[in-house]
Parts: sequence; structure tokens; C-alpha cells
Amino acid sequence: MIEAICWDVGGVFSGRPVDAIADVADEHGLDADEVFAAIFGPYHLDGDHAWHRVERGEIALQDAWADVEAAIAAFGIELSLADFFRRFGNDPHDRTVVTATLRDLHAEGIAMGIITNNVKEFSGSENGGWRSLVPIDVISVVVDSSAVGMRKPDPAIYHHTLERLGVAAANTAFLDDMPANVEAARAVGMHGIVVERDPAPAMAELRELVARLS
Repeated sequence: MIEAICWDVGGVFSGRPVDAIADVADEHGLDADEVFAAIFGPYHLDGDHAWHRVERGEIALQDAWADVEAAIAAFGIELSLADFFRRFGNDPHDRTVVTATLRDLHAEGIAMGIITNNVKEFSGSENGGWRSLVPIDVISVVVDSSAVGMRKPDPAIYHHTLERLGVAAANTAFLDDMPANVEAARAVGMHGIVVERDPAPAMAELRELVARLS
């Protein structure tokens, strides 16, 4: 039985950064994986890249900004990190299906949690903060990487969330747009679902999972 569902934020409730970067890479004839890794670090790891350190709350966003923009400039493209953030909002898909699914399943008695790799400067509900994207009123547990000092795909962040929810991994679903984060959740025993560019199929998969295990 699914007793709790944990959600990523960026890429689930908003457009996927990986798609925005892929679009830029395609425009400039670059390798999308290389561009993504230069900006956000190798996302299948939890390492010492400046963005990883920002997401763990070890350094401020302003301390990483110059390093990340230098990495972008090294590709010979005239875009800033702010330009990439703006592109994340250019999402052609209807994301209301995500919020609707969350609210419907919460109404069935399922607890809701957030596990987000985030920077503390974006943690509010205003000025682009991630809380403005989610139905925070029905979220029981929020685990923000910049607040807890650990980030996906570190298994510790999943264990920490499960402990706070008071739910076993086998009774918890997890949704994220990054396959490595989903694989990490599965490795600790959670039911993982990858949210693709169009979120609707993942929402259908989640509903099917809940119904099958009810």
C-alpha cells in the first residue's frame, strides 16, 4: 500500500532543466550532457562541483555564480546562468496535471512530501522561490537540500525523509525528472517514477501504482 508520495520540484511542477539545456545545446551544436555537467555538475553523483555545494548549503549562490558562468562561457555561447533559469520556464506542457494528481491522492489519505535539490536563495514562496510552484498547504514534510546539508542522489536524504514521514520505503513512491535520483530512491526500497518532458504519463503511472497496491 502506498502511504506516502515524495515529489521533486523543478522538472516536475515546472519545466525540466535538462530539456532547457538540451534545447540550448542543440541550438549551438553542443553535447547536452557536457553542458549540463558543466553547469550543474555530474548529476548522477553528489560531489564537489560548485552547484552541488550550493545545493547542500555549503556556499552561497553568489559564490558559485562566477564559476558556473565561466563554465558556460567556455562553450563559446553568449548566455548567462540567468538566461538558463529563464529558459526553464519555457515549458510547453500543462503542469496542472501534477498538482491535480497530488491533491487527488492526498484526498485519498496519502501523505505528501517534498525532496528537492535546491539553493537557499530560491527556497521562499516569492520571487521565483520553489514553494510558489507546489500546493504547499497539503505537504506534510519538506526536505530541502540546502537546509539539511545533503542532496539527491545521496541515500541519506531519502532515509531522512522517510524517517520524518514515519513511513517505510516499500510504502512510499518518489517522482523526479532525473533518472539517477529515481534510481537512488529505488535502491533504498522506494517505488520510483521518472517524470519525462510531458508529465502526464508519469501521473498516470503514479495513479496506477497507488491503485495496484491499494
